[in-house]
Amino acid sequence: METLIIGHRGFNGEYVENTRESFLKALELGADGIELDVHLSKDGEVIVFHDFDLKRMTGENGYVFQYTLAELKEMKILDKHEIPTLEEVIDDLIAYKKQNNKKLYLNVEFKAGSQMYEGVEERVMKICYERLAVEEVIFSSFDHQALVKIKELDERALTGVLTAAALVNPWNYVDSIKGDYYHPNCMTLTPMVLEGMFKNRLPINTYTVNDPKIGKQLIEAGIHMVITDEVKLMLQVRKECSL
Repeated sequence: METLIIGHRGFNGEYVENTRESFLKALELGADGIELDVHLSKDGEVIVFHDFDLKRMTGENGYVFQYTLAELKEMKILDKHEIPTLEEVIDDLIAYKKQNNKKLYLNVEFKAGSQMYEGVEERVMKICYERLAVEEVIFSSFDHQALVKIKELDERALTGVLTAAALVNPWNYVDSIKGDYYHPNCMTLTPMVLEGMFKNRLPINTYTVNDPKIGKQLIEAGIHMVITDEVKLMLQVRKECSL
């Protein structure tokens, strides 16, 4: 199977992260899907935003969960873009998919699970599965308790175990929490780890691959997904690898 190219927060390399424009630009370039981050607002709406803190992207003080959806909609990302909801982004994804007759993937990263955001797993899964097929959605998180909760809610759900550290025998850990994919930092993917993952038939969706040399190595190795800020560049690398 050809390595899939996934836009990290959309086409983050050239557009503003986690905005509807950024997601659409990634798809228009030919990305196989998009990755985004979710939080809950004060009134329980699912918000697409990376940071807990609003300061970096909006200039506002406080955290996403301290504001209602209406209040968040009044803010602007870098003085220009509206903060999107998960429903809005999925609606855009579906519209593009229908128009272009292309299978697309959605990687939803939970910034925190239900120990912080009560019921967030159920809420997000409901939104996704009302609009998309189970096989089109991957739920990932550094909060692995959230991934366990997702599997408890629906064993069909696809989960990606996010890690930043170089784990020992990661295939054993991923299997222990019934994960479907390993989502490591690309810098931790040594030849030994790749060999072990392939031997154990555990697909790898790695982040954040922006270096063409690393991208080439991983694509040629048969990685399942490359999650990248530089969508255009990685699509070109994949094309060159197929020649």
